[in-house]
Amino acid sequence: MKKIVKLALVLCMTIFIMGNVYAALSCHVSVEASKTEVSKNEEFTVDFNISDIQSQRGIISIGATLEYDKDSLELVTMEGKNGWETPAEGSSYNPSKGKIAITRNGLGKDDETVFTATFKAKETSKKNLIVTLKDITVADGTSPAKIERAYQNITVKDGTSNPVPNPGTDEDTNTGNNTDTDTNLVENKVTNNNKNTNKDTTTNTLNKNSANKGNLPKAGETTAMIFVVLIVLAVLVAGIFLIKIKIIDKKLDK
Repeated sequence: MKKIVKLALVLCMTIFIMGNVYAALSCHVSVEASKTEVSKNEEFTVDFNISDIQSQRGIISIGATLEYDKDSLELVTMEGKNGWETPAEGSSYNPSKGKIAITRNGLGKDDETVFTATFKAKETSKKNLIVTLKDITVADGTSPAKIERAYQNITVKDGTSNPVPNPGTDEDTNTGNNTDTDTNLVENKVTNNNKNTNKDTTTNTLNKNSANKGNLPKAGETTAMIFVVLIVLAVLVAGIFLIKIKIIDKKLDK
């Protein structure tokens, strides 16, 4: 009976120590156009999607930078979808820098479109274009997780010939002043949202790759290492606790 009680105490202690360890946040972000080949003066839409959400709570805020060639494309309008707010100029969208910071009307775990943008190819458009969402910050109410970029290539059939843009550089995108280091719009939006959640924070990492739409960095290794270390520490503490109980039992028996 004593052994059962001891094992129960050790098990409870281990569960208590590990109870505050959150699984790493992960999801898939993609950029998908209604048409990948358009003509000059033609409008098309681009969906910015989130899917495969792995979170105990669900996603509630997203911050990012929208990049596209302003000499070739005109941003006609943007619209929030599925409970996400619409990026609005002057509050949740800074057009000169492309900064976007929006929240959801509640925590969400479903695969869904976050917002849709309508573009129009200009008369002076180049042939090879790219629409990119980069420096993405996603939060579930705990510490924000970051991802590099997701993108979609667009071809203007009768556009001026130019090299195919490289999504890893800014050489072929004219986004105004997106290289500015001022990120207050995004950071304040995400921070203020997190202040409304009375939960412990933990380090989260996005670790899914966006196939053909954007390359998301593999991550989660640091979180996994911390998780393993915590398990080892929990076992060590439990072992020490069990040894102390045995010593006390021996003294009582004497």
